[in-house]
Amino acid sequence: MNDPSDSTAMPPGAASQDGREETIHLLDYWRILVARRVVVFACLGIFVAAALIYSVSATREYEAVTTLQIERQGPEILGFKDIVNVDSAYSAYQDFYQTQYKILQSRTVIRIAAERLDLMNRPEFVARRKSPIQRMGDAVRSMIASPAPGGDPLRRALSFIQKNLSIQPIRNSRLVKIAFTDRDRTLAADVANAVAEAYQQFNFDARYSTTSQATEFLTKEVARLQQEIAGLERKLQEYGQRKEILSVSDGARDISQQALSDINTRYVDARGRLALAEARYEAARGVAPESLPEVLNSPLISNLRQQYAEVERRHSQMSERFKPDWPPLQQLQQELDIARDRLRIESENIAAQVRGGAKADYDRVRGEVAGLELQVNAQKQEVQRVNRDGIEYASLKTEIETRRKVLSDLVARKSETATSERLADTRASNVRVVDRAEPPRSPVRPKKLLNLALSVVFGLGLGVGMAFLLDHLDNTVKTEQDLERVAALPALGYVPLFQPLRVVTEGSEKSPGASSQLVDLASHLDPRSAFAEAFKNLRTSLLLASADRPPRTIVVTSAEPGDGKSTIALNLGIVLTQMGRRVLLVDADLRKPRLHRMLHISNSAGLSSYLSGNAQPADLIQDTEVPNLLAITSGPIPPNPSELLGASSLEALVERLIEEGRFDHVILDSPPAIQVADSVILSSRMEATIIVVRAGKTSRTSVAQAAGRLRQARGRVIGAVLNAIQESGGYYYYYRYKYYRHYGEQGRPESNTAVSRWRRGRQRAGQA
Repeated sequence: MNDPSDSTAMPPGAASQDGREETIHLLDYWRILVARRVVVFACLGIFVAAALIYSVSATREYEAVTTLQIERQGPEILGFKDIVNVDSAYSAYQDFYQTQYKILQSRTVIRIAAERLDLMNRPEFVARRKSPIQRMGDAVRSMIASPAPGGDPLRRALSFIQKNLSIQPIRNSRLVKIAFTDRDRTLAADVANAVAEAYQQFNFDARYSTTSQATEFLTKEVARLQQEIAGLERKLQEYGQRKEILSVSDGARDISQQALSDINTRYVDARGRLALAEARYEAARGVAPESLPEVLNSPLISNLRQQYAEVERRHSQMSERFKPDWPPLQQLQQELDIARDRLRIESENIAAQVRGGAKADYDRVRGEVAGLELQVNAQKQEVQRVNRDGIEYASLKTEIETRRKVLSDLVARKSETATSERLADTRASNVRVVDRAEPPRSPVRPKKLLNLALSVVFGLGLGVGMAFLLDHLDNTVKTEQDLERVAALPALGYVPLFQPLRVVTEGSEKSPGASSQLVDLASHLDPRSAFAEAFKNLRTSLLLASADRPPRTIVVTSAEPGDGKSTIALNLGIVLTQMGRRVLLVDADLRKPRLHRMLHISNSAGLSSYLSGNAQPADLIQDTEVPNLLAITSGPIPPNPSELLGASSLEALVERLIEEGRFDHVILDSPPAIQVADSVILSSRMEATIIVVRAGKTSRTSVAQAAGRLRQARGRVIGAVLNAIQESGGYYYYYRYKYYRHYGEQGRPESNTAVSRWRRGRQRAGQA
């Protein structure tokens, strides 16, 4: 029934799993934002509301600014460099100013400023109350760690200045702004000016205290160096006497290295001769005697070969005329053997002499190489000793010279620093106040427009991020791209979510099964609806699924229960009958059958009755209210559904019905694929299998597992149907177009009572 070669073919959607990069469109992101717009608007509203509340309730703060000019060097009164000096390189330029900015914010400078202001006794600071959040933080910190006894009395003032002080360098200049922000205008200006004056004082004290310390240090360092030089000179003299070194020169090194070079040259030459002697010895020992040049060039061997050739020639001539037992021929044969033996013996004697001479020469040269190698090693040790002694002596002498030079520099520098120390009385400095701070007129915080703009940006950013995060955490299948990515399944069709209006009218049905009946037979009751049009598109995809002919036996299954496989199977059969084809609908779900309730037919005898041998095929097929659509119900629920479906009876029944021409298509409604093996058994024996996936409900893992199980059983899975699509999702707007075009007409197609009431409810809702 099913072609095995087709079952192993790669599905159309598998191309997305071969490593090919998928194309992501901006419209996909927009659809996610539209679907999660509530989250985006909620985050935006929270941020905007918080910004407005903060802008209205926040305390106004004022910023006072003092401008300083900081030069890298002070006034050049002396011709030499001072102790506190800077490099002229660009990197050093940057490091200098970054250091000054950090000094301006240091606790030392801030302490000097607080003492100048007497901040702990100023009424505008002492009477200030902290905010509730600050008081709560202080209470928590006091509970965690108790304050140490004898703490700094200025700790609160220092913390107050550090918190509200900011240093603002002006680019491409040597100016820097000292800004202080506070709710009191006058206090803000006083603190900014006090910090500038404290920095001037700190810079002046650091400059000249460093010079005084340098003078004291240089005095001690000069005395220490003088003692070290005297000790090194005594050590150099003692070392020269012990090693018998008159002076450091390259003469001794040249003599020892020249001797080493001469011995090494003789050693290399001997090793070359050793290699030649060894090669000759190995060549003489490893070849046959008659192959040696000495044997080949020997006059004796040449004479013996001529005699042997003459006897061999005579023997050859006589053997042609006489028999081998003739006495003269036998005598000639003996002469030939004697000549051959003599030739061999002489060749071996000469070869033995050659090998003996080669071995003697090899042993002699090898002994010479061994002796030269000992001389080379001894001379190398002598050269190394001479080098070590000379290096140590030169190192001591160089160290003495270096320290003498350092001592000379320190003496000169000591004189300069003593002169620089006397410049403290001039009060010269490299820091100058350009503009003193004045009480500001307008506040700098809160910035209402900026807060509102930032709240919009951050609110939208968080909302968009939350929308994408929620979409990423959603593990359900929602689009065709999800099917292709997780299970390599092409989407054969899309079925919109069926949601009839609950319009209460006089005489309307209140039965809970009315809506279920509408969706089960929607393609028959209302063939021009958007719901029916979706199944017509599915019918087109199904008929074009194979190149040679449409599949005749079709298994409809799902990944999870509740995906709507029975509804899809029934409506697919209905739209196939609308083309004039005869369709047999088989309820192969022998565990939870549903088709007999959907079609309002008897289930006393069905597929289980035939497979168990209790009924004939003619007793199973039942007519339905849909023309050309016949059905075989499941029958009584058996205890072993998988064993019954695994028998060959079902396949034989379907083949007979198809071959007899009674039906063009047989659709089998089977259980979910990942729960039981029934769908796997049916898929391996039928021509085509369709997996129904409910959008927004079926997990991607379930779809991938279902498709994997069916393909592993060599079932021909032609694709999937995406069921219960939300029209508001933005993917399938054409349903709306068809729906409103149909229900906007004045005429109404004939249908049963339930459908007529449903349409009247739609029209009344549209008029309202």
